[in-house]
Amino acid sequence: MTLTTPRADAAPHLRVARRLAPAQALYIFGGSVDLTLTGIVGARLAPSTALATLPFSLIPIASVASTFLLSRLIGRFGYRSVFTASACAAVVAGLVSALAVQLDVFWMFCVGTALVGVYSAGAGYYRYAAADASGSQRARAVTTVLAGGLIAAVLGPFLATWVGGLLPVVYVASYLLVALFGGLAVAWNAALPRELGRQAARNPESELGGRVQRVDVSRRGDAAFELPERAQRVEGSRRNVPAGIPAGIPATSPRTRRTLWRQPVLIAGVAATSFAAVSMTSMMTAGPIAGMAMGHSEADAAFAVQLHMIGMFAPGFVIARVIGRLGERTVTIAGAMLIVLAGAAAACSTAQWAFLTAMCAVGVGWNLAYSGGSALITDAYRPSERGRVQPIAEVITNGFQVVGSLSAGILATVPGWRMLGLALIVLSVAVSIGIAAVRRAAA
Repeated sequence: MTLTTPRADAAPHLRVARRLAPAQALYIFGGSVDLTLTGIVGARLAPSTALATLPFSLIPIASVASTFLLSRLIGRFGYRSVFTASACAAVVAGLVSALAVQLDVFWMFCVGTALVGVYSAGAGYYRYAAADASGSQRARAVTTVLAGGLIAAVLGPFLATWVGGLLPVVYVASYLLVALFGGLAVAWNAALPRELGRQAARNPESELGGRVQRVDVSRRGDAAFELPERAQRVEGSRRNVPAGIPAGIPATSPRTRRTLWRQPVLIAGVAATSFAAVSMTSMMTAGPIAGMAMGHSEADAAFAVQLHMIGMFAPGFVIARVIGRLGERTVTIAGAMLIVLAGAAAACSTAQWAFLTAMCAVGVGWNLAYSGGSALITDAYRPSERGRVQPIAEVITNGFQVVGSLSAGILATVPGWRMLGLALIVLSVAVSIGIAAVRRAAA
């Protein structure tokens, strides 16, 4: 019987996360165009109002459809190649969407937004790549990547509307911005650190990138039975190995999917990210159209989206410290309570202050619930187990995004907006109770 123990080497800490933060910013710059305008443009191009939200809904649908494929490609070619290829999809998406708006062709516009979904699926792995390369700093790495989108969240909606009138057909130039930022992302991602090119494909026994030493523990002596605990403590201090791994089992031995997905902490993390996704997507998709139905202007709708996106990414600068001090579950519950506030504002009034409060509060609530849930997920698996957790977690989360965006088609009215607010209150309370129960069970 042999045991694998890694030789001490320098931990990469947050270097990769800081390189991925600009990649996240470029993704949000392009994505902000679709978040701001796709509902409005879809309403203009759609043959019926019932199909107005279909182009936006195709983004998470395509993201779900491509998530497992991208995971397999990451395992074979590494993060860097897949991130570069998915950014190429954004270039094509922007060009196709711009042509569709120019020619007034609804189905072509749907193709363009679906390609944005492929890019979104690739960008969804940014936080996992940062976490895998950051050792015990996983939560901070996740929030560092998410914070990279703040400047894009502030400027993106303004750019989308400002350049919209630069060409004869309104919003053609806006979708050309998607192609431009996609091209910049291709160049940036192609120059990402080398470890992202080989990290996912390396042997599980050398996940840390260092050399390994095989130690014979076949003799039944005290040293043989004490060594696994010492090795586990060494590896745990460097890689944040999940708790509960029995002593004597090599820390690099991947657990089965059934074992991994029976962990309450993993289930809680996925529930949190899924809840955040369905809350954010439903209000984001229905918001601009419902806002205009309330009597607000397109400029008001775009401003609401800007506030929403600021709320989504502004907390990223401090959320890592908050998670470190209060814990992932507390932060997730705080996010759910902010979504309760958003739901209450939507349900109680159609005034501008209530509309803007709902859009902003759901953005901040998304950040807290999504960051806390993502930290819970990354704490539940080792790098050698990523293929058994990441794609499944992404499919579930994106699946709830699909539900949120598709339901927005019938909620983009004044009565529907109020119903959505009430539904989010109920859902937020239920998720908070579930997360709190997991905390008590783990205590």
